[in-house]
Amino acid sequence: MVLNILRLLVVVALGFLFGKLASKMKMPAVLGFLIAGMALGPNALNLLTQDILDAPSYKRLISVLEWGMGLMLGTEMVWKRMKSYGKQVLVIALTESLGTFAVVSAAFCTIFYLTGVPVFLGLIFGGIALATAPAPALSIVTEYHTDGL
Repeated sequence: MVLNILRLLVVVALGFLFGKLASKMKMPAVLGFLIAGMALGPNALNLLTQDILDAPSYKRLISVLEWGMGLMLGTEMVWKRMKSYGKQVLVIALTESLGTFAVVSAAFCTIFYLTGVPVFLGLIFGGIALATAPAPALSIVTEYHTDGL
């Protein structure tokens, strides 16, 4: 139990460091967080093992973190604030959202059709992708204090 908590704290600290490193390399911090998650998870370095990811306490922690992330994204996605960034950013965010939904839905619907999985699940995957698509772009706009030009 203590080892699992220590591993989780190490992963969070490394994720933060990856984000800072990405920023120092003139890249968005969100890219560093994504790379850290892929590199430290059960499919790469396995610092966070599948046992940790399946633990009920970890699932409760993830629920709290998802709530926090949703709150942060909600503050980023305020319509008036998006409009203040400029028309280009607004068009990019909307196009990115709808384009992501279309591409992800089409890809998963095709894969599911070919593998015998119910096709409607592809639309659910598209909806999940839609919910997160504009967030990285707006995070980058905020991080670099751009005006949308």
